[in-house]
Amino acid sequence: MPELILNGKRIDIGVGESLLAAIVRSGEAAHMVASSCPAAGRCKECIVQVLAGSEALSDWTEAEAFLRHHADSETVIHRLACQARIARTDAVVHVEAFKRKLDIAMHGRQATDAFDPWITCDAGCLLCDGEEFGRHTGPIYGLAVDVGTTTVVLHLVDLRTGDTLDMRAFENPQRFGGSDVIHRISYDGHNPGRLHRTIIAYLNREIHALPIDHTGIVLVVVAANPAMRDLFLGLDVQSIGRSPFMSATQADLLAGRRRSTAVWTSGQALGIEIHPQGRVYGMPLISNHVGADTAAVLATLSITGEPFMVIDIGTNTEVVAGCGDRLLAASCAAGPAFEGGRLGCGMAASEGAITRMRRRPGGWDLSLIGERPARGICGSGLVDILAELRRTEEIDALGRLDNGETRVTVVDDPPLHFTRRDASELAQTKAAIGLGQKVVLRHLRIGPGDLRAYYLAGAFANHIDLESGRRIGLLLPVPDERVIRIGNASVEGAKGVLRSRSCRDRVETMVRRMEHVELEKEPDFFDLFAEMTLLQPIPA
Repeated sequence: MPELILNGKRIDIGVGESLLAAIVRSGEAAHMVASSCPAAGRCKECIVQVLAGSEALSDWTEAEAFLRHHADSETVIHRLACQARIARTDAVVHVEAFKRKLDIAMHGRQATDAFDPWITCDAGCLLCDGEEFGRHTGPIYGLAVDVGTTTVVLHLVDLRTGDTLDMRAFENPQRFGGSDVIHRISYDGHNPGRLHRTIIAYLNREIHALPIDHTGIVLVVVAANPAMRDLFLGLDVQSIGRSPFMSATQADLLAGRRRSTAVWTSGQALGIEIHPQGRVYGMPLISNHVGADTAAVLATLSITGEPFMVIDIGTNTEVVAGCGDRLLAASCAAGPAFEGGRLGCGMAASEGAITRMRRRPGGWDLSLIGERPARGICGSGLVDILAELRRTEEIDALGRLDNGETRVTVVDDPPLHFTRRDASELAQTKAAIGLGQKVVLRHLRIGPGDLRAYYLAGAFANHIDLESGRRIGLLLPVPDERVIRIGNASVEGAKGVLRSRSCRDRVETMVRRMEHVELEKEPDFFDLFAEMTLLQPIPA
C-alpha cells in the first residue's frame, strides 16, 4: 500500500490518486495546503516540496511547467499536489507543504510615535494626507505586512483607534522560485509575474480569514527587502540581480525622476482584495540590497547619536550602525544556511527542529520544537553545535573535525548527522555576517566596545544563545547588558508607519541620510572574508 508522509504525518493514499486528494481526504488541507481552483492546476497554490520518493510520482503535467525548470540551484523538487499522482504500489513519498507550523516571530519592539493616522474617514469620505481618494461607511482598517524571504507576517490595525486587532503569519510561498533573492530574481526573469501572483493569492487568503469585513481595509503598508518588496508590488526586479544591484525605484531616484524609493499604488492594481480604492504604500528602500525592512526596523529605534548597531540576520543580513550624525548600512549576502538551506542536517524552525544543543559525554542534550522526533537543526541549534564542537575541541577553527572524521552523529534514530560540509557552509555564512559588522564599524572608526546598544532583530535573534554566537564569531563581543533583542521589528516598524504620519516622515528622512557601504569594494575584502570564516571570536 503506498504511503504519503506530509510534514511528518502519514496519510493513506492509493495508486493513481493525487497528493491533494489524499490530503483533503485526511482533513489536513485546510491548514496545510492552499488551493482555490477545482484541483485543475490553474491557481498554482497547492505547491509541495518533495523530500523523497519523487520517482514514484506521475510525470509532470503542463500545469506544472513553471515548477519543473525553477531556478533553485539545490535541485529541490516542487510539484502541484493536485497534479502529482502516485504511480507505484510500493511508493513512499515524503512531502512538505508551505503552510507548515513554523516558529515565526510575529511581533517585536514597537515604534513609539504618537497615533497620528494619515488615512482617515470623515463623513464617509476617505482621506489620505487630507486629500479625498474614495468613499466608505463603517470601520476602517490598515494592514502592516512584513514580507520576508522565508516568512510573511501581517498585523491588522483599527485606523480609528490605532489598536492591533489581529496578527497572522505564513511561510512565503515563493520558495519554489529559490531559497534566496538571487534565485527568485532569476526565476522571475524566466516566469515574469508568477511569484507576484503567488504571494498576492496567499495574502488574499489571510485577508479573508481576518475577523472583519475585508472591504474596510483602506491601507496596506509593506516592508521587505528590495527584491521581495518589488516582487510584491509587481515591479521588474532584474536590475536588483545585476551590478550595481539596485531597484528600478532607486535608479529613478538617482536620476531625478522621483523623490523617494517609496512606492504608492492601489490594492486594485495589485489584485489585493481590500477596499476598491484602498491604498498600498511600499516603504522606502535604503540602498541596493538594504531594503524597506531595514527602514522599518529603524522606525522602532530612538537614535540619539550614541554609538549603536542593529543586525537583522536572515538569508540577506542587514547591518546598520550609527555614531554622532552618521548612519551607515551594509548588506551581507549570507545565504540560507542558518535557515536550513544547503545543509544536510538543516531545516526551518518548525516541528521537529532542534533549537538548542549542549554537548555531553557520548551524546547531546537537545531542545526541540513540538513533540515529534528530531528531523533537523534550525538556526539557533546550528550556532550551538558549532560553538559546542569548538568548546570541546572536536572541530578546529577551520571547521575540520577531529581525527579526520567527516561527520558527528546528533541523533541515531532517525539518523541525523552534522558533517564537515555543513560546517563549511555555516562558516561562510557567518563570515559574511561578521565581515559586514566589522567593516561598518571600521568606517565609523569605532570598535565593538564603543557600542552602547547592540540590537538583534528577527526570529533567529530571538533564540540564539549569545555566548555561542560570540564563540564562533557570528556576534560581536558586546556585553550581554548592551544586547537588545527586538524580535520582528520590521512588522512593528511598518505598523508604526501605518499608525503615524510623523513616523512615516521620520523614516523617509532617515533613509535619505543613510550612507551605504558596499562591502565588496573594500580593498581587503577577500582577506577579511577569509579571516572571518574562522570559527573563533571577533576581537574586541
